[in-house]
Amino acid sequence: MATTSTEQQQAQEQKPAQQTARDRYRGRYSEAHPDLNLDDDEAFYTQANQNLDELENFRKSDKELGEAMERTPQLAGLVLAARNGVNPFVWLAENIGPDMDIRELANNPEFANQMGEALTKFQQAQEKAQAKKKEIGENMANSFQTLKDYQAEKGLSDEECVKMAKDFFGELDDDGNPVGKESFMYLASNGIVTKGMWEALFNARHYDSDIAAATDKARASALNDKVQNPLSKGGTGLPQSMSTSGGGRTSDKGKKKSGLAAFQEKLGL
Repeated sequence: MATTSTEQQQAQEQKPAQQTARDRYRGRYSEAHPDLNLDDDEAFYTQANQNLDELENFRKSDKELGEAMERTPQLAGLVLAARNGVNPFVWLAENIGPDMDIRELANNPEFANQMGEALTKFQQAQEKAQAKKKEIGENMANSFQTLKDYQAEKGLSDEECVKMAKDFFGELDDDGNPVGKESFMYLASNGIVTKGMWEALFNARHYDSDIAAATDKARASALNDKVQNPLSKGGTGLPQSMSTSGGGRTSDKGKKKSGLAAFQEKLGL
């Protein structure tokens, strides 16, 4: 029995709609970066540039490794053996033979000198890494003490300070290592400085001068008001609704503390 046009139309309607290349790309991108707002162009292209940087680095490393393997075929075999779970030293012994006999190499003065130099460089690199790690730890401790002092000066809550720390350092794993890629530190270390980061730096650099200018302007305005209105009441120059006994932020002592201490513990401070 021939299929009617109505049946053909129903069959076509039941077929899943074919995704466009754009929709498929956005779907894959959303899965790879679930916290990213794809409609935020600045965030989207910032992440896209980071992905391209990583891809270019991978391609460069892959090219250099391929060239090294072409120059030294044994290296290619060694890498393939290691990938397949073969002990690389066993592979070297099986495929290079006596030239890889450690017992013979140990009696070679040139080899002994090269190994001695290599081990010395390794030890120096380890000591340098430990010294750098210690320096970073001390600097981080001082930085968080500065944040605590600033918290006391401005009357900030723990929640506000944790937010500031995360904006700067990013989210941390259980070992205290940054895992977020939106922090100032991560972006700047990869050569990325956003408009918001430039604005924050500009505002920080000009904060004192702006406050001084505003203060001078207020004084001039108050003086001018006294000259223009010598009979005005209220010598303080403050609105009646503003107390002269000292304002400012209310204390956060009664608030439940958040994870500032926990955030520091992740850094090992």
